[in-house]
This record gives sequence, structure tokens and C-alpha cells, in this order.
Amino acid sequence: MGGDGGSIPKRIELVQQKKKPETKDRDAANMAKWRHCTLKHGPLKQPIVVDCNGLLYNKDAILEYLLDRQSFEHGPSYIKKLKDVKELKLTENSSFKSNHNEFGNEYLDVYTSPFICPITFVEMNGKYKFCAIWTCGCVLSDRALRSVNKSTNGEEKLVCPRCDKEYSSSDDVIILNPEDEDIVFMDQRRERLNANQKKNGSTKRKLIEADEQSNEKKSKVESTKSTNGASASSSSSTIPKATTSKIASGSKVTNTKSTIQQDPTKSDLYKSLFTTSDAAKKKEKNKAHWVTYNPLYY
Repeated sequence: MGGDGGSIPKRIELVQQKKKPETKDRDAANMAKWRHCTLKHGPLKQPIVVDCNGLLYNKDAILEYLLDRQSFEHGPSYIKKLKDVKELKLTENSSFKSNHNEFGNEYLDVYTSPFICPITFVEMNGKYKFCAIWTCGCVLSDRALRSVNKSTNGEEKLVCPRCDKEYSSSDDVIILNPEDEDIVFMDQRRERLNANQKKNGSTKRKLIEADEQSNEKKSKVESTKSTNGASASSSSSTIPKATTSKIASGSKVTNTKSTIQQDPTKSDLYKSLFTTSDAAKKKEKNKAHWVTYNPLYY
């Protein structure tokens, strides 16, 4: 149709141009990253945790994922235990109103955030870079951390400006929701940490093996000592006791008999009842042998 005087075609209708690639709405992307859980896509509610890649999750969602992995199709496979995430200490924004536009009759400011930096008071909405310290879990803006680190010398230890806890190096700092160059920095950080863990694991294994070998040697030496001591004590305790008991009993009997014969208070009749008396000794001398025994012997 057209060309008959009734309508005039435009250049757009006659010339076909390449379509522009679809671009994400930056406001919607920021809302999805900074206000919603990465796993279940629900609104972020405290307690909030962060993983080694800087992604934010609700702690309840992570617990559900660890208990039942099969119910989540696209869950983070590198999170295998609760120690793989860190609970964050966030500073709430007192001027933030969560449900002030329920009916849609008011202006909704996308860049307002429920959390802010406790030092610079910058809102955590995606416009500014925010970081979390893994050792203590405090969340601060990158501007605040840089200003604090500039004032400290290289020899001094790094200190969290919010809770005054020390942390070892920049590897303990995690960039929240990293983009472009920050993703490369986080990948390099993860590689360094994995290399350090392997080194520490090898040294720990060597130390454990050395301790086990030393403990085995000690146990062997102690066992040999105990066996030698037990054998010696058993031999000394069994044989001498019997001999000493016999000797003691014999000495007691002889002593009692000799004392009876020497006792002036005892009568001769009483003394003659024992074999140590003179009459009993004479009878033993005159007694015949069984070979020379004569029934006529009186």
C-alpha cells in the first residue's frame, strides 16, 4: 500500500536496520543483586551471609540448601558447609521505609537501601563499591577501607574500623556483588587462598605423621619397660615369698620348741610330750630299722 496519494511511507518502514541488542535495566539489576537472595530470589532479611564470590544470601536459604541439595537446581556447588559462608554485620538505614508504596501512588526511589556504611553513611545500593571483612563480618564501603588503610603503615596490622578487630591481609576483604575487574580480582584471591590451604594442609599432615611416629615409639618403649618390670616383679614376688614363708614358719616352730624345753615354768611331764625332750631323743636312737626289726625286741 502507499504511493497512491493516500499515505506517505517513512524511511523506517522502507529501510530495514539492525536491531539494537537488548540491555538490562540497571535499576532492576541493582534491585535484584542488593535486595534479593541469590539462591531463592526472595527479599534479603537478616541474618544475611556472603560466600567467597561476594554473593549475598539469606542464612535460612543456605541452611535449606545444605539440608536438601536436590531441591535446588542451580545451587552453589562450592558451598558444602556453613563455614563456607560468613554472616554479615550490617548497619541499618534509619531513613529507609520498606512498605511506603504499597498502593503505587507514591514515587519509588530505587536507589534507597536498608543498609548503609557506618563511616561514610553511603547507601548500599550498587552505586558505590562495598566490601566485607571475612574475619569479623563487618560491611563497609570501599572508600572507608581505603582511607583507613592509607593512614596505616606497611608494618602495622590492618584493623577493622568498625569493631577494631585485626585481619591479616587484603585477602580477608571480599567485594560484595563484584563486576568486571572486581570479578578477576576475586578469582585471583580464590586461587591464592586455595594454594595457601594446600601448603598448610601438607605441613599439617607432615606434623601429624611425625607426632604419630613419636607416639608409637614412646608406646613401644613403655610397653617393653612394663613387660620387663612385670616379669622381674613376678619372679621376685612368687619364689622368694614361698621360701621366706617356709623359712619363717620353720624358724618359728624350732624357736617355739626350744623355748618350751628351756622354759623353767613348764614341768618335765609336759616337756616329755615333745620330740625335743631328752626321753624322746633316746627312744629314737634305740628304735630299730625296718630291716632289722624283731617282733621279740622290747
